[in-house]
Amino acid sequence: MIDISEAKTIIDKRVSEINRFNNVTLNVEHDTPFVEIEGFKEMSFISHGFSTRLGGVSTGIYESMNLGLHLDDDRELVIENYKRITSSIGIDYKRISCPNQQHHDNILVVDEEDAGDGIIRDLTHNDVDAQITNVPNLPLIVYSADCVPILLADPVKKVIGSVHAGWRGTVMGIAAKTVKKMQDVYGCDPKDIRAVIGPSIGLDNYEVDQTVIDEVRKCEFIDFSDDNVSLLGASDTFDNEFIIVKGLPKDGVSGPSYGLYLTVKEKDRYMLNLWNINELILYNAGLTLGHIYNTKIDTYTYHDLFFSHRFTKGRRGLNAGIISIK
Repeated sequence: MIDISEAKTIIDKRVSEINRFNNVTLNVEHDTPFVEIEGFKEMSFISHGFSTRLGGVSTGIYESMNLGLHLDDDRELVIENYKRITSSIGIDYKRISCPNQQHHDNILVVDEEDAGDGIIRDLTHNDVDAQITNVPNLPLIVYSADCVPILLADPVKKVIGSVHAGWRGTVMGIAAKTVKKMQDVYGCDPKDIRAVIGPSIGLDNYEVDQTVIDEVRKCEFIDFSDDNVSLLGASDTFDNEFIIVKGLPKDGVSGPSYGLYLTVKEKDRYMLNLWNINELILYNAGLTLGHIYNTKIDTYTYHDLFFSHRFTKGRRGLNAGIISIK
């Protein structure tokens, strides 16, 4: 395990490398550190944060800030971890809605009756990978250990959301479907919604096979038509090539370009960029590009700072993103 000063150095260095203007920071003002986004912190109606492995009491493969309630960790230790991370972020752990995620696209509209579900009383919400609410002091949580955690917030309608996007949820468009749910239920305008793509596995470490790529290319929220796709680095002398896809045009202006996956010819495999795919899906769902904060923090590379399923071959705890209306 690394210490807090090393962790802050990692986050600060990573932020400077991707030119995010220090939008992503490691908050070390309290006993338990957490990653926060300045663009979200500026919205005074919410509290939010992404956990690291630091500051908890779990041991062994769960060391130390494991937030997985349904693993083989000691539940009393996990609850203590919740108390610590929520105390730092400034929310009430006893009111978090803690559903069981199953890599699908089911979205829960969270009401007052859901406060504390799965943490202070028996779990009733299974197979839920996204949540939305407009209820104050009712925190939403999303678990991850390489999968993409996404937090959403609409400062106009005062609505929040949490999204779990593994590759299956990503290609099902769970991020876009959650935005649409916020529109349908609460009247949100996608242009007002802000999103954070939290710490998760990056392109350099996420190798997949043809089956996954076939599913990616079926995603209804991405335009894979021939005139919208291009290749970068494809030649007889290169072993790989990037597949580049443009976002949907807006107001007559072409959308931004995203490298979605890298073809590794010599291995007949692919390196998948879940960060860019989810950013593109959110953009195509109507979010403004400047309202999408992509942390680009790789949980596999920084497995001493975040739990990584791939690095540990499944022997790990869970990270979490948490958001709440004050």
